[in-house]
Amino acid sequence: MKRISLRMAVVILALAVCLAPVAQAAEKADETSLSADLGLGVASFLCTLPYGAIKVATGLLGGIVGGFTYVLSGLDMRAADAVWYTTIEGDYVITPDHLRGKKDLRFTGVPPAKTPDAR
Repeated sequence: MKRISLRMAVVILALAVCLAPVAQAAEKADETSLSADLGLGVASFLCTLPYGAIKVATGLLGGIVGGFTYVLSGLDMRAADAVWYTTIEGDYVITPDHLRGKKDLRFTGVPPAKTPDAR
């Protein structure tokens, strides 16, 4: 358990170190330039590697758990959708617009307000 906690702390620290200077530089440079765009592109790629791996793992586990939820809840599609929308939906890639603050980064999705009853 300590190894998992340590790995998660390292990933969070790496993301924080990666995002902090980029966000500061993006705030300072209102005009676009080739070097700023290149830097944001590289930073978004480097930040996407650990983030994307965690998001894909969450999506896969959410798909499996949602399937079990569907079966164990008596084939209740609303219960399964609550798990699937929350874990599978969201952003899988960090883009330069996320780093600039123009677009929100969503790790989880939001279940729809009303889903039709599958019964």
